[in-house]
Amino acid sequence: MSEAVLNVVIGLITSVVSGGSVWAWKRVSTARILHQKQALLGLRPGAACVIILNSHWQMPTVTEHGDVYAIIELAMLAEEAGCGFSLVAAEAPELNGDRTELSIGGLGSNRRNVEYVARHLPGVKVNQRGDFTVGGERFLHKYGRTDHALVAKFTPPQSAQPVLMIMGQSAIANRAAVHLLKRDYKRLVREVESLDRFCLMLRVDAADTYGYQAVDVATDLSAVAF
Repeated sequence: MSEAVLNVVIGLITSVVSGGSVWAWKRVSTARILHQKQALLGLRPGAACVIILNSHWQMPTVTEHGDVYAIIELAMLAEEAGCGFSLVAAEAPELNGDRTELSIGGLGSNRRNVEYVARHLPGVKVNQRGDFTVGGERFLHKYGRTDHALVAKFTPPQSAQPVLMIMGQSAIANRAAVHLLKRDYKRLVREVESLDRFCLMLRVDAADTYGYQAVDVATDLSAVAF
């Protein structure tokens, strides 16, 4: 074999090995990303998932645009995780049982979340304006200027799988919460004390100007909420 041909063969082999390494690294990286999202949201490949549909607080048969986008994003996350999902109205009288539940909505739009707070997050209080009080700290709602969303994950005693509850002070806060879960899942997986049970307060600043993307974690309330 001539030196020129040998160099070509070596180059081809190097390219194939290098390309294979890049492919393998991407495959491992993608699998790690997916596993982190699954762990944070409580989703299991091949398992069932239920997404709770909320409604407009003044129109029971209508869902606000911001909530529709949030529900679509949750459905996409479930699909990405390999979970078959079903959509259930918030008024449906049923437990999540062996299905992971993704429940979105606040006062007047999702009574399940109101009940969840009352039963499973005794350290959280919500008034009729949607303001939260947790551990003596107040999180007031100033629509479009300061919107908050409570994000909590827990497993009810009667259920085998967890509930991920998103209770925003507005539809924009609900959408912002889902956006943050997608955007910052790596940080959240590292920072929450337990992926089985946590409670975070998110804050959306100047949503009228910056939209749902201007969201961040205000504080971790896990120590006092439960």
